[in-house]
Amino acid sequence: MLFALPCLALAALGVVALPSKSDADYTSVFHRTKGGSPKCMTHKEGVAAVEIYRKLIAEWKPELATHVSESFVDYSDSINTFVHQPLGGPTFPTKAIFVASQNAQPHFPITILSIDSQKCNTVSFQWKAAFGQANLPSKGLTALQMVWEENQWKVKRIDVEFNSLIWLLNMGGSYTWEGKTYTATSPDAGVVPK
Repeated sequence: MLFALPCLALAALGVVALPSKSDADYTSVFHRTKGGSPKCMTHKEGVAAVEIYRKLIAEWKPELATHVSESFVDYSDSINTFVHQPLGGPTFPTKAIFVASQNAQPHFPITILSIDSQKCNTVSFQWKAAFGQANLPSKGLTALQMVWEENQWKVKRIDVEFNSLIWLLNMGGSYTWEGKTYTATSPDAGVVPK
């Protein structure tokens, strides 16, 4: 009996066993579906997906929208705190809203630190970004879910969280912690007191 193991978008550790009728019905779910179209990314495709993400954030150009699925959604409580949206809700609920935001905002240079996990159509990785007035490194984690559409892997869902206090300082903002205000020019701006 052949078992198919789909991964969960963010957990990447949970698996569900689904029996199939016979080996003739499907090749490995991690390679191709019965119809021959890709079901799960290869390692090389996972690395390419991470590079697509990096370009979407750091080198945005309108033509990059072709790498974003029509069913796109983005979740980030880190961003939601900046834009006064409810925690846990979608940050960019549609492709159109994401593209409009990318067209309107400055680019944020990010460096990929590591690709930590890849399961089927989801890849999780760490990155950092240092920019702006404070130029402090803000570290982030992203789970990127891809979907096979129009003969290519496209970004279907982004789940991203990062050090939003450092990001705020990099954008020229400030925050107060235990009575002390930290700004981009504070000598200890990147150090949160214990």
